[in-house]
Amino acid sequence: MRTLVVSDLHLGSVAGSDVLRDPALRAPLLEAAGDVDRMVLLGDVLELRHGPPREALAAARPFFEDLGRALGGRELIIVAGNHDYALVESWLALRG
Repeated sequence: MRTLVVSDLHLGSVAGSDVLRDPALRAPLLEAAGDVDRMVLLGDVLELRHGPPREALAAARPFFEDLGRALGGRELIIVAGNHDYALVESWLALRG
């Protein structure tokens, strides 16, 4: 089984430093994703610490749409990091 592991994308950065907003720059990653059995996004996928979450999610949406097409239903695992903890914060609170 081939696994592609990527970390620290910081999608939705207020500063615009998340280079994967540019379709030309994300193309090589999406091409690589097309050749694996699963992909792991290992922490800090989103930048939720330095701006409104809604804006970060809106900026990240095109990447996730492209990634979904590239993976074609294959497995995607997302591990929250300190910049995107809000993805799992309520889930963790319930399990206290």
